Amino acid sequence: MNQPVSRASVHAFYADAIRRGRNTAENLQAATSERFNTLLASIGDATPRTALDLGYGAGTYTIALARAGFRVVAVDQVPSDSLLQRIDGTSDWADRIEPRECLAEDFAIDQDFGVIVAKDVLHYVARRDVESLLTTAVAHARGANYHYLEVFTGISRRSADGQVLCIEGEAGYSPDFFRHVIERIYDGWDLTLLWSEHAEQDSRTGRNCFEAIRATVIAANRAT
Repeated sequence: MNQPVSRASVHAFYADAIRRGRNTAENLQAATSERFNTLLASIGDATPRTALDLGYGAGTYTIALARAGFRVVAVDQVPSDSLLQRIDGTSDWADRIEPRECLAEDFAIDQDFGVIVAKDVLHYVARRDVESLLTTAVAHARGANYHYLEVFTGISRRSADGQVLCIEGEAGYSPDFFRHVIERIYDGWDLTLLWSEHAEQDSRTGRNCFEAIRATVIAANRAT
C-alpha cells in the first residue's frame, strides 16, 4: 500500500533545510551543473537580459544568472531571508535579484524571459500545472530564449521501513510521457533531452530511498 505524503510537509522540510543551510539527500547546496554553465556561457547578446528561476532553493542558479548580467526573478515557496542574507554585502549584481515568495505553479509568467531555469521542482507540481506553466512561458518567448529544466521522472520513493511513498498531487511522469509533453510544448524550438539515473540513500539504513530518471531539458528558441 502507498503511504501518502502531504505537500505541506514537503514544503516545510525544504523551508527548514534552506533556513538552516543544511544539505539534503539530493544535494541542495550543489554548485551549478556543467551543462548549465556551458549553456550560460553560450548565450549571446540577442537574448533578453531577464531571467526566471523557478524553485530557486539555495539560490545557486539565481546567483549565477545575476553574475552573468541577468535581472533575475527568483521564485520559491520558502521565505527569501536566506537568499537575501547570502547576497547581502556582495557586489552590484545582487541588485539584479528580485525574490518572489510563492509556489512555482502560482507564479504568472506575463513577460519575455531570456532564460528560464526550473531545477528539481517541477516533479512536485501537478501535471496540468507543469504543462500550463511551460506553455505560457513558450507563448511569451519572443526569440533567442533558453529554458533549462531538470525534472525527475519514473520516481520511486520508500520510507525507512520499506513503504512506498507518494507525494500529494505530484506530476508522476514516466520518462516516455515526459518526453512527449516536452516535444509537444517546445515544438519548433531546438531541443536537447538528456537522461541520467539518480538515486539517494537513507542515511539510517544505507538503502536507496529515492530512485528516478532525471530528465535535463535544454530548449533554445532561436527565432528572431
